Amino acid sequence: MAIAPINSVNVISTKAVENKKVSNPIASEKPEVQQQVAEKGALKSYFLGGQAATVSFGGFPVSTGGFITKKIDDVPCCCCGGRMVRANQMDTKAREFAGLKGEKLADKIEEDKDFFRTPQRVVMMLAAQEARAKGGDLARAKGMVGKGLKEKTQNYCINSLKGADTIVKATYGEDNPVSKLIASEVEKIRDGKIARMQFTEKLGKIADSVDPVTYDKVMDAAMNIPASFDEVKKAYGQANGSPQAIARRMLEPSMQTIEHIHPKSLGGPNATQNFIAECKDCNNPRGNMSYAEWLKVHPEYPAKAQQHIEWFQQQVVDGKIDNRYDDYGVDVKATLSKESFGAIELKVLNPEKIKELREARKAGQEVNVSEEIAKQEAEKKEEVA
Repeated sequence: MAIAPINSVNVISTKAVENKKVSNPIASEKPEVQQQVAEKGALKSYFLGGQAATVSFGGFPVSTGGFITKKIDDVPCCCCGGRMVRANQMDTKAREFAGLKGEKLADKIEEDKDFFRTPQRVVMMLAAQEARAKGGDLARAKGMVGKGLKEKTQNYCINSLKGADTIVKATYGEDNPVSKLIASEVEKIRDGKIARMQFTEKLGKIADSVDPVTYDKVMDAAMNIPASFDEVKKAYGQANGSPQAIARRMLEPSMQTIEHIHPKSLGGPNATQNFIAECKDCNNPRGNMSYAEWLKVHPEYPAKAQQHIEWFQQQVVDGKIDNRYDDYGVDVKATLSKESFGAIELKVLNPEKIKELREARKAGQEVNVSEEIAKQEAEKKEEVA
């Protein structure tokens, strides 16, 4: 899925909507234009802070603790895409790492690296290298990481970008805008300047230089880099004690939480249409920040939210999430679209299609939601053409 460059997102401020004057906008227009004006009016009501109560949310009322994903392990975060750990499973997950040494510990860290958020992942992946080379448990491996931490972090970031550059050059050759940008960033990192947000902003401006799949891979590599070295230093310093204590500290940012898409502080309700599963590391910093600002921090959000909704609808089709959530995809698509002023537009299956696929699944047929969505979007393009 292509992620629109951040600077191309057309964000309409509340002030701009309030100040725009239109005389008799509906009376003289065609029906389809009347509908558009009415929708814009609904958006205005929606985004005037504290007036979310005027919006009719779909789905059904539920507490954050009662939302269905809170009962499921390994749910992918809608923002960063990493797997999440349920709060009551945190100690169990930490023990999995605490009981291993050497090669086995390294293998486990590398296999489950998506359970760690970026600064913690850097520390853990560096610890895996130490454990593989010198043996020992997580406490010993983590301790060895501390010597030359900055240089090791720089090499980790450079290797991540070079891996993405190899993919780009395989398709577009040596001379292409993305490879040039990566080369420039590698030199900055070698000089000790790790600044992910500046890099992803520049990457967004040249998104059209590569195909969407390649672009997403480069963005993933970029998001594998910490926002700054200080983030890694802080994560390293917080991880002390026994192997289990270290593992738990490294895993805590991945704890599953439920995000209010329209912030609760601005009147967002506790309802399924306003909920989406997001890790603690993504949820807490956003607060009531607008998506226009949040997408600068997490430009991968549209792609990861799409992957999340496809995962969710697959669980519904497979019967792992009950049919009360048949319309969840359509509902949350509408809320995200409104909240982001169209910057995030999910592609989802409607409830009727979900029911059809669930019946096919019960009959023993293989059903892949991602493929069905791709087929649906291809058909839409053919109709337009």
